[in-house]
Amino acid sequence: MLAKFVSILAGSLLALACSGSDTQGDTRPFVPEGVSASQRVGNNSAFNVTALSLLPGTDGLDLYAALKNDGDAIACNTSFSVELRDSEDQVVAAGVNGLMSRRFYRFSEDAGPLAGTVAGCLAPGDLTKVAVKGLSLDPPGAVVRSVVYYTNSWSNLDLVAIEGVSLSGVSAVARTGGVAYEGSLVNGLDTVLENPTVAVYPVNAVGRPLGVAYGGRAIELAPGGNWDFETNPVTDAGVGFDAYPMGGP
Repeated sequence: MLAKFVSILAGSLLALACSGSDTQGDTRPFVPEGVSASQRVGNNSAFNVTALSLLPGTDGLDLYAALKNDGDAIACNTSFSVELRDSEDQVVAAGVNGLMSRRFYRFSEDAGPLAGTVAGCLAPGDLTKVAVKGLSLDPPGAVVRSVVYYTNSWSNLDLVAIEGVSLSGVSAVARTGGVAYEGSLVNGLDTVLENPTVAVYPVNAVGRPLGVAYGGRAIELAPGGNWDFETNPVTDAGVGFDAYPMGGP
């Protein structure tokens, strides 16, 4: 489990983000440098944060994290909860979101009431990303000294791997306001996929997410169908990206 320590003054984060520090040679796994990232005591989660960005957003602080499934079981529908804490270990902001996944499974006939249900899952060793945006400090002038996280998953289940939803031909394209991402989403399910969406995370040289770009469309995508997408632009494209389908069942 990673543990690094620094005092994070919320007001200073804006200056950090505007300093142009995220260059192509950036190899920092944590920003602000030295930020504490640790699991909540008693969580016993198989997921560990390997890189993290805590940056000013349009509506509070935005947290972007890279995680790895260090366990020995497939984890499905995994949620990621985060708490920002001050020097007295008091929670000054909190949020939750789901971890991204590229693998899909169907619960087997022996899975009881879940039989036939399709879920996005993460296998042992899989890397993933998450964004928790709009974290509002309470009180507003709080100094954040640590980030504490915990996860919840469905695991130890009877699963059958399926094709699911996938992305192809994803590439970065220059647009007004920054860099956007385009590609094709393929519905490999045997059912209609409603309102497909994608999430693309630009990363630095060590895989730290620098932000997230989203794309979506209110359509019904037939089995085997393709949807050509383009995301909103991001201002810091880093040196690469990780793309995930979000519009699963």
